[in-house]
Amino acid sequence: MSPNIDAVDRAILHELQSDARRPNKALAEAVGVSPSTMINRVRALEDHGVVRGYHADVDPAALNRSVQAMVSVRLRPKSPATVEAFLEAIWALDETIAVSLVTGPFDALIHVSVRDVGELSQMVLTSIASAPGVIDEQTSIVFDHRRKPVLGSLGDSER
Repeated sequence: MSPNIDAVDRAILHELQSDARRPNKALAEAVGVSPSTMINRVRALEDHGVVRGYHADVDPAALNRSVQAMVSVRLRPKSPATVEAFLEAIWALDETIAVSLVTGPFDALIHVSVRDVGELSQMVLTSIASAPGVIDEQTSIVFDHRRKPVLGSLGDSER
């Protein structure tokens, strides 16, 4: 059952996405609720799985991983066991940032970050190409990557 997200919850989610490190009192002031209400609302959002966690946004270049790429992969056979084995193998790689199962000519999209193009080549040719079920891959180097830390609409359910 999905929780009923009201205007206050949407405001809380917006503020948490903007800066989840602010003290509870500052978050409460920004939303216009009491600190105790803020604690209860945030706890309820966490309990219902709306807020899945908090994390540090680390620049891969700061960890000497300045090259990012998207690797598109075709899988055969497309069975649940093959897909799960593939996902486990790819997720275990330190270079993996994200994995998505997609529609279209490819079955999966892997976002990786590595030190240099030589390391990317080695990773794709050995680790990704030999992962369970992989029959083909295509690599695109990322020139620029931007990510919105705050979701725009937050699904206004009152429309």
